[in-house]
Amino acid sequence: MALNSLVESERAFSDASAELGTRDAFIAFMADDAVIFRPGVVNAQEFLRAQPATQGLLSWGPAFADVGAAGDLGFTTGPWNFATDPESEPIAFGQYFSFWKKQSDGTWKVVIDHGTTQPERDAAPAVRTPVRVKTDRGEADAAGTATILELLLERDRSLADALSTGIDSGALAAFADPGIRLLRNGGPPLHGIESMQTLLTDPAGAVEWAVLGGDVSSSGDLGYTYGEYTLTAPAAEESGYYVRAWRRSADGAWQIVVDLMVPSPPRPEG
Repeated sequence: MALNSLVESERAFSDASAELGTRDAFIAFMADDAVIFRPGVVNAQEFLRAQPATQGLLSWGPAFADVGAAGDLGFTTGPWNFATDPESEPIAFGQYFSFWKKQSDGTWKVVIDHGTTQPERDAAPAVRTPVRVKTDRGEADAAGTATILELLLERDRSLADALSTGIDSGALAAFADPGIRLLRNGGPPLHGIESMQTLLTDPAGAVEWAVLGGDVSSSGDLGYTYGEYTLTAPAAEESGYYVRAWRRSADGAWQIVVDLMVPSPPRPEG
């Protein structure tokens, strides 16, 4: 089963971090065209190979995962923690969010990875999946997949347009799965459209974003987008990057099932 092999690949990735070191594990499990955020969007392989070997132990485990019907694209998300050495207690915590793509040799590789931070450890429960609605969509050819991807990117752009005149639960309900999982710095995952509405309106302000890219499964039922966002509030302005997992509903509309937004570090003065 594709979901099981994806989850096992994620666990093997974490095990490799302990055996090889974090940098070398990421090099081994990242696709050649994978992107990460440091803090802007960079090619993962180019960035990692330019870094010295990392010290300490980064560990993580999946708590929420899904794959497309074609079994070629999927995501995992769950808690991570970092310790200065294997014998020490962790000193940093958060949630990761990764999309994986099946390669030509049948292995899974990470194509995009981001994460949040939080003050306390969050144990990984048994892996859950979103509630799926069965559809009759079959596998698309290359041209069809490209068209579906463009429709998904336009869907992401249209969400920004829908919220430009004000944020309300009706607009969000059209774009978000009822059980949407929200990843933000400062705490464990939040759930539901009401939580999303609160996050986008507190502090009161305007949020805008620009889509930078994404991908879809060949079955056209699961995909991701990522890009830049800016939150303008009366007291401050925040900018950063987002990653979203989308799944198509029974009526063919794309809905967000996981939404991550992480602010970029402040730029040094001078």
